[in-house]
Amino acid sequence: MNFLAVFFGGGLGALVRYVLYLITPHQTYLPFATLIANFFGCFIATVIFVYFAMKSGLNPVCKTFLITGFCGGLSTLSALSLELLYFIQVEEYLKAIIYLISTVVVCVISVMLGVFVVKNNLS
Repeated sequence: MNFLAVFFGGGLGALVRYVLYLITPHQTYLPFATLIANFFGCFIATVIFVYFAMKSGLNPVCKTFLITGFCGGLSTLSALSLELLYFIQVEEYLKAIIYLISTVVVCVISVMLGVFVVKNNLS
């Protein structure tokens, strides 16, 4: 059952990531679709992880579907890595550094925000 949860969740997450790519401008300084996908992937995964940690008895297949499947399909370090490689290949070193740092900072903030949201709404 977990294999199906990962399969369908991953497909759904990847589809959402693709839609983000389609609806965000492409001629921008940074690849915002991936940045947005990574932010929401980290945020949603954290909210779900903290929620499941605080509430026992919840279906673990649902957790697998949402975190490993959906969030794994939505957020992607493979796209980040390829985009960084492109910036390096075209000698856009400052852009690569800014993109890497902004991705890490945005994702850490989303994790902190996720913990805050769950803890303040379950108390």
